[in-house]
Formats: sequence, C-alpha cells, structure tokens
Amino acid sequence: MTQPPIDTILNAARRCYLARGIAATGMREVADSAGMARSTLYRYFLNRDDLLIATIKVEMEALNGFIRSKLARYPDPADQLVEGLIIAVSEIPRRPLLQAVFASAEQSRARQVVWRSDVIVQFGEELMDHVISPAREAGLLQDAVEAEILVEWVYRVLLSFLTLPSNWIRTEAQLRTTLHALLVPVLLR
Repeated sequence: MTQPPIDTILNAARRCYLARGIAATGMREVADSAGMARSTLYRYFLNRDDLLIATIKVEMEALNGFIRSKLARYPDPADQLVEGLIIAVSEIPRRPLLQAVFASAEQSRARQVVWRSDVIVQFGEELMDHVISPAREAGLLQDAVEAEILVEWVYRVLLSFLTLPSNWIRTEAQLRTTLHALLVPVLLR
C-alpha cells in the first residue's frame, strides 16, 4: 500500500530539513526525495514556506498531544500553564525539527515563517484553550488578558527560554518557581 501524496511529501520534506537544513532545502530537493516531479509537488504546496508550515504543523500536533497527555494530571490551571511551559522547554530540543525552528539561532527565517503562520496561532489556541477555558469558567483569568494575547505572551516566554537560556534559572525546580511567581500572577487571579 502506498502513502497518500501529502504524507509522502511531508515525510520527504522532514528528511530533507533534517539532513540538509531548512535553509538549504528547496522544492527541488523535496520533490527528488519524494520521488516526484516538482510540478506535482507544486500542486500540493504553493511554495517552500507553505511546505515548511505544513511539515512543522505535523510536528507541533504530535507535541500538542504529548503535552496534553502530560497535563491531564494537573487539574489546576496555574499548574497546567507552568507545567505545559516546562514540558515544552524540555521537549522541543528533543524533537530535531522543532529544535531547528524554535531553539536554533541559525533558523531565524524558518522561525519567522512559522511564527507568522496560522498554524502557530491554531496550535497555541488549541493547547492554551485547555488552560484558558477552565480558568475563565472558574473566574481565574485576568480580565485584561485576551486569549490571543495570552497565547502570544506564553509563546514569547517559551521562545526566550529556548533561544537564550537563563544565567540564573538552571534547574526545572527553579524554572517552575519562577513561572509560578512571575507568569501566573500576570495571567491568572
């Protein structure tokens, strides 16, 4: 049984990104790796940015599922927020393609492409809705915090820890304490 063309393309793109680097991977390389003509590839993806976003989306969906499964044991929205960030900070570097986009200085263009895409917003909203909805229902969400701003701010905190490690926060326990002290009061009552 053969793979659907989209799966074949996304798997080929992932292989190329990891082997050659995101910046060095173009549509020609992915088409060759997928065993198809570039014209066929262009029927599915308009350009290399669309292909990158689709490939990262698959990776982010897997990460989202992983984080949600880990957060199931934390009923408190504050703990879910903090633990979700801690899991993401430790898990993204373990996933080579996500690490290349979000935790590597060399891939700043790729990070900008993904950051501007709807996929990052959708991923954040889906993951954060797990925290936001219960917090809003319990009256714990700060009145001034809109869901979109919450998602963006949490992403910015995450990216800062991924791309510029702290000089002072060196352990998971220190990160947990810091996030509870600084992040939770801004977002939750």
